Amino acid sequence: MDQPNPTRIAALVVAGWIVLEFALRRGLVSAAAAVGIDPGLVDALVLAIGFPLIAAVLSWVALKRGQDRDQWDWELTPRTLGMGVLAAVVGFGLVAGAAQIDAALFGLDQIDGTREGLSVATAILLLVGNGLIVPIAEEQVWRGIVQTELVDAWGTVAGIGVTAVLFAFKHVIVDLSIVRLTTLLTLAVLFGVVRHRWSTASSTVTHALINTVSTAGLVAVALG
Repeated sequence: MDQPNPTRIAALVVAGWIVLEFALRRGLVSAAAAVGIDPGLVDALVLAIGFPLIAAVLSWVALKRGQDRDQWDWELTPRTLGMGVLAAVVGFGLVAGAAQIDAALFGLDQIDGTREGLSVATAILLLVGNGLIVPIAEEQVWRGIVQTELVDAWGTVAGIGVTAVLFAFKHVIVDLSIVRLTTLLTLAVLFGVVRHRWSTASSTVTHALINTVSTAGLVAVALG
């Protein structure tokens, strides 16, 4: 049996995620809007249900390609969880600075993630989906699978850096926008460092706290 190729596994998983997320968030949501279904609700459902399915499929692919489940490093201890919380506090400061750079590069009026006209049900679903479920799915795939393989193949700095660039790039493709590029790159590097230093559980806590707070802010504005 051939030895697993880390770069090939990472490339396959990255391509698979981009294709599947784009199909769901652009194709399915657009199709729903065309037949009169609330696209905001469908997008929230994609986040809450579609993302875990994508993560499950790509995790299966990685295992079939030879990755070991133990490499995902879901170490749940008070220390790993606590470091995830501490990293989130640092992350809020980094995001504030990165957002200022994005505003200078792309204009304040361009950086607006507010979703207008949300129903209460959609808002709750969005908060749970984007705040909690999406970070679990994304950290499993992007840090647990992709970063693991690239660090093994190219070393720590290159593996974390390339994973961060790819993670930001997939957001640019799916969002069809580069206005959050600096913020995305900053967060991706943070998540990568936290995961490498402590565990995927740690980076997931960091990711979930930052996503939950930012999503809650957008939901509050939309409902207010």
